[in-house]
Amino acid sequence: MDFKKSLKNPAEAFDSPQAVFDHSDLSNQQKIELLQQWRYDELETEVADQENMGGDKPDKLGEINNLLLELEDKS
Repeated sequence: MDFKKSLKNPAEAFDSPQAVFDHSDLSNQQKIELLQQWRYDELETEVADQENMGGDKPDKLGEINNLLLELEDKS
């Protein structure tokens, strides 16, 4: 897995935020960076949805935020 490439679009590199959390080859800091990027991407999608420009995607923000809290507690 190429971390830098995955960081550009975590949703493309991983099936779910949980898959990032469970990935054994990533450090906690890398997982946090990936999930923070994924959260940013989701927030951007949410803004587009509010402006009627986005598609129908499931909301992953809650899951991402919970996983980030768990990782930050471990750090």
